[in-house]
Amino acid sequence: MGFDHIDVRVHDRTKAKRFFVEQLGMDVLGEGTDHTLLLFGDQVLGLHDAKDGESLGGVDHIALRVSEWTGLRSRVGRARVVITGEKEREDSRSLYLRGPEGMRIELVWRPDPSSHVYRPTSAPPPPPPDPEE
Repeated sequence: MGFDHIDVRVHDRTKAKRFFVEQLGMDVLGEGTDHTLLLFGDQVLGLHDAKDGESLGGVDHIALRVSEWTGLRSRVGRARVVITGEKEREDSRSLYLRGPEGMRIELVWRPDPSSHVYRPTSAPPPPPPDPEE
């Protein structure tokens, strides 16, 4: 098991993206209307627009990559962990759990562990104008 991605809530996503890309050398994996996914090696950091009342800089959820999907739901259930959801995608499957102190945890299985394909749920925002044009 290892980290798949971590999502954080931010007030100014453009400024946060600029920091992680320009200062830390992360690459933009994809963008949606309310989030940006950044890639650093094979780790992903999600920047999500904070909604009214949400704490800024707070962790939205922690996603842990698991190496085996078969029997995972049963093992988690036997451990008496609350399962809050499940999602199947083309490139992955996820089981969502309630952790201590209300922490949101996602267990992710990917047939190809090196993949973290970005598929926007909505159209990405238009790119900023090129100042040289």
